[in-house]
Amino acid sequence: MTPRSLPSRSAPRRFRARAITASVAILVCGIAAVGCSASPPQHSEAVSPDTADTAANPESVRVTNLTVPGWASADEVSGATEDEPNRTGSEKIPVRQYEPSGKPWAVLVWAHGGSFLAGDLDGPEPDWVARQFAALGIRVYTVDYVLASDTVKAPAPANDVAAVLGWAGEQSELPLAVGGASAGGQLAGYAALERNLAARGQHSAASGHPGRGVARALLLEYPTLHRVQREDPEVAALVKDLPDAKREDADLVAQMYDYYLGPVSDADVASKHLVMGELPAGTLRALPPTVIVNAEADDLRPSGEEFADQLTSAGVRVATSLQADTTHGYLSFPEDSPEAVTASTETMNTLAAGLRAIVE
Repeated sequence: MTPRSLPSRSAPRRFRARAITASVAILVCGIAAVGCSASPPQHSEAVSPDTADTAANPESVRVTNLTVPGWASADEVSGATEDEPNRTGSEKIPVRQYEPSGKPWAVLVWAHGGSFLAGDLDGPEPDWVARQFAALGIRVYTVDYVLASDTVKAPAPANDVAAVLGWAGEQSELPLAVGGASAGGQLAGYAALERNLAARGQHSAASGHPGRGVARALLLEYPTLHRVQREDPEVAALVKDLPDAKREDADLVAQMYDYYLGPVSDADVASKHLVMGELPAGTLRALPPTVIVNAEADDLRPSGEEFADQLTSAGVRVATSLQADTTHGYLSFPEDSPEAVTASTETMNTLAAGLRAIVE
């Protein structure tokens, strides 16, 4: 796929003409909340939140800030320019560990959303999500990956997630998973693919770092996975009356990817696995079993649903769920109302139940 022509590779319009700090970026970005052996082909299966364990108290979770080695050298980071951007990642990656009060049964590396260029570990989505997962018995590492900018381009943010995934695999023998919300879902998918291919000695030119970190599961929350999405009249009808702040129209999605990718050929996008939804079935087959939760009234919903179809065609087990009466980014406001609490809690139980079904 090729995105529609854009006037320039400037930041998406919602990020222009204002200074966006990391602490508020997730609130002003339309796409802010937003990441194994092949299995026999099968249809997508629904995941019921009722099968998950009842959450413990998230306040009992122990939180620790860590620094994980990245794949970039100090010179690559400091010497990046607009003409020669950093496409490797960070030298040192800030990571936050959320430890359950009891014995964990799985490890999850989580990539926050933010259109590839906003968000941090303190945002309501990554912090709340990680605490909920940890309360359900999962050790979580949230990744403060380097954000796309004029001097940082793909796959640098995704490489940071992949580096932490590899590192996490060296810390424990527990089942390992990776996941993310919105744009973080794209990064998580890349990380899972790169680590799994690296374990087979088949990593792409974008990586080259063998080692542990094979993901046994991929968790995607209202992900964006395509530069150009298929049309869906049902979704179009649901989102047409939403305010602009809740919309992610085709132009915005194209601008977001254009800024993230920077000047790069379609051949490099394919060979370096930079856009998950554009990969062939033979490559997607390296992904682990996947759980996808889509928001009901969400411009990005067709991307998650199309990716599920692609995974099924590639022979990858995939379980999908639609969170009713939600819009994109609802995990950024998980406690704003009783309805928000219900929807967000159901989503966490769905993702945790899907993970447990995969690893146990």
